Amino acid sequence: MCSILDIPGPRWFGEGDPIWRVHGDAATPIGVTTGLLMLAANPAYASTFAAAGAVDDPWSVDAYLHDLIEITTFGTVDDAMVTIENSHRDRAFSGTTEHGQYYYGSDPELVEWAHAATTWALLAAYQRFAARPLTPDESDRYVCQTAGVAHLHGCRVSPTTVRELEQLLRSSRDRARATTAGRSVATRLRETARECRGLERTSVTAHRSCVTVVHAAASLVPSDVRRALDLPHRPMDRSAVFGRITRAHEGLGAPMLTTRAPIAAPSAMRARPA
Repeated sequence: MCSILDIPGPRWFGEGDPIWRVHGDAATPIGVTTGLLMLAANPAYASTFAAAGAVDDPWSVDAYLHDLIEITTFGTVDDAMVTIENSHRDRAFSGTTEHGQYYYGSDPELVEWAHAATTWALLAAYQRFAARPLTPDESDRYVCQTAGVAHLHGCRVSPTTVRELEQLLRSSRDRARATTAGRSVATRLRETARECRGLERTSVTAHRSCVTVVHAAASLVPSDVRRALDLPHRPMDRSAVFGRITRAHEGLGAPMLTTRAPIAAPSAMRARPA
């Protein structure tokens, strides 16, 4: 499989950027799955997963999030812009939650919350499980860099510091509510996760869906999400994760695509993260 980094062209970020470190680390699969659990605890996204048939196959959403994050971080500007444009079309959904509330995918507040939740999840996983966590200044730079990408996704306002990120999520804790679909997504993730031992080193998708990744992600989610999804509380540290599956996670530091990179029009290069 071709690495994103093998595709020539200008990029928004480089090796010296915190976003490059966070999204290219072996802890990234944990962060993405943590973000998926946070989305599943939101009744609007839980209803969307059910409508799309993703309750039975939540790993398809996990792979989608991986590609979205990887292409916008490591991909060329052209490919990143095409991917973001596709994500706008993917938000063309609406409906009623299990609690009877109307929602629509392009709702600015919903989009802003989803980006904040995903950013928090990725940063939390990196800070907990990476070998070299970010400093406070680097953490703020990371949040600021993700805010630039979020702006292109349509977010009107996005946190630019860790403090602002945490304040936004604390103020929106009412978004985590128990639903049948959300709990089914969490249950299905645990039931279909693979044993980490014996995975082929080059099987990136297998690394992402191993059982320890799911357990580590469940250990990271906030208490309101844990309650909404009926997740067990099992605190885990880096040694508990990578001490068991070091061999299974070899090579995850090299960002890889699970789908072919899109072919973008050169005119997309005019766009830049704010």
